[in-house]
Amino acid sequence: MKKITMTPTRISSSLHSALLAAALFSGGSALAADNLLVKAKQELGSVNAVINGLAAQHANPNASFLRSTVSAKDTSQELDTDITDYHFKDGQLSVSGRARGIANSSFILKGNTQSIKGYLVRHDTKKAYEYSTDAKGVVSVVEVPISKIIPDLDDQWLKATTVNNLAGAIHPVYSAMALRQAPHIGPYNNEDVTKLESKPGSPWVFYLNHSAVMSGSTPLNGVTKENMYRAWQIVADQYSMYNINITTNPAVYNAAKSANILRTGVINFVNQDGRSNAPLSSFGTTSAGTLYRNPSSGFDYGYGIGMTAAHEVGHQMGMNHDHGGTGGEYFEGIAAYQWGPIMGNYWMGANWAASRWTWSKGEYSTATNFEDDLRIMNVNESVPYVVDDNPSGKALNLGSNGAISPTNNFGQIERTGDTDSFTFTVTGTGKLDLKIDPIEYFGMLDVDAKIYTAAGTLVASSNKPVNRSAEFIALNLSAGDYRLVIAGGAEGTPQNGFSNYSSLGYYAMQGSLTGSTPPPDVILTSGVALAGQSSATGTWKYYAIDVPTGKTSVVFSINGANGDADLFTQLTSKPTTTVYKCKSDGATSIESCTVNAPAAGRYYLGVYSYAAYSALTVKATVN
Repeated sequence: MKKITMTPTRISSSLHSALLAAALFSGGSALAADNLLVKAKQELGSVNAVINGLAAQHANPNASFLRSTVSAKDTSQELDTDITDYHFKDGQLSVSGRARGIANSSFILKGNTQSIKGYLVRHDTKKAYEYSTDAKGVVSVVEVPISKIIPDLDDQWLKATTVNNLAGAIHPVYSAMALRQAPHIGPYNNEDVTKLESKPGSPWVFYLNHSAVMSGSTPLNGVTKENMYRAWQIVADQYSMYNINITTNPAVYNAAKSANILRTGVINFVNQDGRSNAPLSSFGTTSAGTLYRNPSSGFDYGYGIGMTAAHEVGHQMGMNHDHGGTGGEYFEGIAAYQWGPIMGNYWMGANWAASRWTWSKGEYSTATNFEDDLRIMNVNESVPYVVDDNPSGKALNLGSNGAISPTNNFGQIERTGDTDSFTFTVTGTGKLDLKIDPIEYFGMLDVDAKIYTAAGTLVASSNKPVNRSAEFIALNLSAGDYRLVIAGGAEGTPQNGFSNYSSLGYYAMQGSLTGSTPPPDVILTSGVALAGQSSATGTWKYYAIDVPTGKTSVVFSINGANGDADLFTQLTSKPTTTVYKCKSDGATSIESCTVNAPAAGRYYLGVYSYAAYSALTVKATVN
C-alpha cells in the first residue's frame, strides 16, 4: 500500500476569507448539523502539479508531497491518504485508496491533464471532502455533506414505503419470445452464476462482486441461483444499450482492470442487512458500491436486489437522484402510465404489472434534476453505445408458410430515436398476424410499430397503452412491397407520461404472413468462397447450396479476421442456434463443420453474428 499526503499551495487571504455554504439535503437528522456547516475551500495547485505529486508519491510511498488542511467553522481536519490503485496512461488518471489508517473510508481522484475530480469519504466520522478543478485549472478541496458523495435513502422514507406500499409486489413476467437472443435475455437455464457475462469480450466491464454471499457457486441464506441470475440480469437489462459487459466473473473484471481501469467499475454484495449505497462517479476506479442482502418487503432477492443494484450502479456512473412529486428526494413515478425513473423511487411500482423504470433527463412536470442520464454515461464516463444492429433495414425472415419466428426476427433499439426497418412483399392478397414484445426481463422498451407501403403511406400502427407490446391482428394487405418500422414508444406527454428518451432495449416478433414472397436464397457454388460479407451484432445471414444424391460430405466454413461469427447448417430449412445439422461457434470468426453422408436437398448455411463482423468469406464444398 502506498501512502500519499497532500500539502496545499499558498492560499491567498481572500481565499481564506471565502466561505462555501454546503447544499442542504433531505437526509436523516444525523447529517443535519453537518449540512449547515460553512466550509472553506483550499487550493492544492495546478492539475499537473497534483498529478506529478501523485506520481512521485506512487514511486516513493514514504515521501510526502501533497498535504491538505481543510478548515471549517469549527473543525480542522488533516487529510492523509494511502493509494491502493494508481493508473496514469495517455493523459488519463485514476487513483483509488483510503484515508490513512482508516479501513472504513474511500479516496478517489480521476480525470485528465486538464481536469481532475474526486473525493475522500470517512464513514467513521461521516465526513466527506470533494476535490474539483476550476476553469483556470486549479485543483481545490472542500468539505461537503457526505450525502453529496454517497446519495442514500432516508430512513423514514424507506420505512414508510416498505410498510405501506410493497405488500403483494408483482414481479416481471418473461415474454415467451425471450429465447436467448442475447446472453442476458430469457429465464435462468442452469448457467454458472459466478461466470455470467452480458457482453463477452467488451473492454468496458462492470463487476457484480457477489462472492461474500456465495459459497463457491452456491448462494447463501436460502437464496437460489435463479435469484442471483435475475439480480445480474436486471443490471444487464438496464445497461444493454451500452457496450459494457455486466459480469459476475472476477477473472473478466481483473483482466479489464489491468488493461484500463478507467473502463471498469465494481459493486460489492455484502452478507448483512443495511442500506445499500454507492459513491457518485466512482466508475473508472476501484471504489466500490455496497449492496446489502435485505430486499424490501414483498420483493424476492433477485428482483429487489437487482433493482437496487441498477440504481446504485447509476450513482457510480454519475447520476444523482431524480426528485419530484410527493416523493421529494425520490420521484415516485406516474401511476397512470406505470412509469418512473430508475434513479427515483422504483419501489413505488410494486403493484404495476407493466412497470417501466428508465433513465431520465427530468422531463416530467415536477422534476428538479435535469441531468441527461444517457449522456452522462456516454460522454462523461466514455462508455460507448452498442453498434446499431439494423442501420439500413433488412428483410423480414419468413419461414415455411410465412411463419415469423422470434429466434430469427429480433433486434435492439439502442439510442433515443433509433428505428429498425424490416421489408416484406405480398403477392395477391395477404394477411398479417404479428406481435412484437420487449424481451428483457426488467427492460425499458415500450414498443411502437408502424407498417408503410413502398411509397411511404402509413397502413397501420400499434403502441398498446400501458402494455409495452405492439400487435397487428388479421391485418389485410394488398399486393405490394411493405416496410415494418419498430421504434421506442412514448405515452401521454413528456410532462405527464414519458417520452421515447429511454424507450430502449431488445424486442422480438412472432406471427405469420400469408400471401408473402420470401427473399430469394443466396446460392453458393461448391468450393467457391463468397467474400465481403458483413453483419451487425445479433443478426443472421443465410446462404444455400444444393447437394445431389450420392455425395460423401458437405464442408461448410467461414473465415474472418474480426468480430465473432458463428456457423449453423440445416437441411431444407434455415437453421437456428438450437436446430441444426452441424455447427461451429467458437470465440472467433473462423469456423467450420461437416455433414457426412448428406441426404440430397438444399442445405442452408446460417451465420449468426455474436459480435459484429466484416470482410467475412463464406464457403460450402460438396465432396
